[in-house]
Amino acid sequence: MEHENKLLDPETEKIAKALAAQPKVRVRIPKNELNEDDCVVPVSVNGYNYFINRGESVEVPQTVAELLECAGYI
Repeated sequence: MEHENKLLDPETEKIAKALAAQPKVRVRIPKNELNEDDCVVPVSVNGYNYFINRGESVEVPQTVAELLECAGYI
């Protein structure tokens, strides 16, 4: 995952580069059967945001996977 977003401030850019360098983990967040409109799970790591679609397998940095696990999503 290459990152070239000129809109990020320098600190967030550092976080983005650190996350890109981490090992990737395949995750799948199940769909929310009680709320069908809840289809995206936002994850923020020190200002850098990921928006993960429920029901799809995606690769994310290890830190993001750990946050999802701690929050009970996976």
